[in-house]
Amino acid sequence: MNIPSIRPSPDALLNPCADPIFKILFTNESKESNQALTGFLTDIIGKKVTNVVLQPNELSGESITDKQSEFDINCRIEGKIVNIEMQGLNRDNHFGKRAEYHVAHLLNHYIKKGMDWNESLKTYQISVLNFIFDKNEQNSVNHYFMRNENGRPVSKTLNIIFMELPKIDLLPDDISLLTPEQIWGKFFLYAAVPEKKDFIEQLAKANRGIAMAVTVLKNISQDELNWYHETRYWMHVSDMKTMKNEAERRGLKEGRAKGLKEGRAEGRAEGRAEGRAEGRAEGRAEGLAEGKLKGARENAIENAKNLLKMNLLTHEQISQAVGLSVEEIKGLVE
Repeated sequence: MNIPSIRPSPDALLNPCADPIFKILFTNESKESNQALTGFLTDIIGKKVTNVVLQPNELSGESITDKQSEFDINCRIEGKIVNIEMQGLNRDNHFGKRAEYHVAHLLNHYIKKGMDWNESLKTYQISVLNFIFDKNEQNSVNHYFMRNENGRPVSKTLNIIFMELPKIDLLPDDISLLTPEQIWGKFFLYAAVPEKKDFIEQLAKANRGIAMAVTVLKNISQDELNWYHETRYWMHVSDMKTMKNEAERRGLKEGRAKGLKEGRAEGRAEGRAEGRAEGRAEGRAEGLAEGKLKGARENAIENAKNLLKMNLLTHEQISQAVGLSVEEIKGLVE
């Protein structure tokens, strides 16, 4: 029996903005994949990169209570250690703290006991973001490292680089107006868009790293299993967005009902004129706040239970998805 393909068409390409496809693109066991990764790192860091060696993606803590890290692409180059991530959601606006933790954990993992500090590896956390991290910053690619109040850097050992794809999407499709980093952003955004096929070919001609990435993408798009992984990823993204929006809608609805009820009661007690004006305003504000928090927590617990039943995610991943602590997630199992 022939199993129908989930690939949209024989020449359709996988979307590198999907987290599992992004990983496969740069870690595929082929010279083209390694050359694509080398080209990307050269363009994003701004210095020639050679001899890229992939490292384990999971870093353990020093004790059982330490938070562990699981990276998308962990690699080592001359004098540097780099983690690269594709991130589609900024849950609870915490991604800045997460990036700081990852780059610090990465450096700590590769510091050996008794090492001369001058031998410390320069550490990079590179994140390709499918959301806007900083609405007040016009640049689409931003480099961060620790500085003092006057802007002087400490040592530039810890480096964070954010590429914000929505900002790059607004830029014109004119290669002469794009930086090397922005050209990569256009590739991530449009590689799977049939209408952008000619433009992707222009990018490949202008950038050898992208030419290698296109070759890899065409090869891995032949594998039906990769299409399954991509489909599962977009389902997960939809589920997370739906749960978040539903929690907000439910909390708002309950808060409005409670606020209206309490506002009326207080307003009548204090007097029709002044009481209605002040009571409803205070009651609604308090009710909206309490109701939203209560509704969001109850919905988070319900969603966590459903995710636990599906048995697809770790406790930490469920914690990140619904906003409960890992201990609370474990308590739901017990």
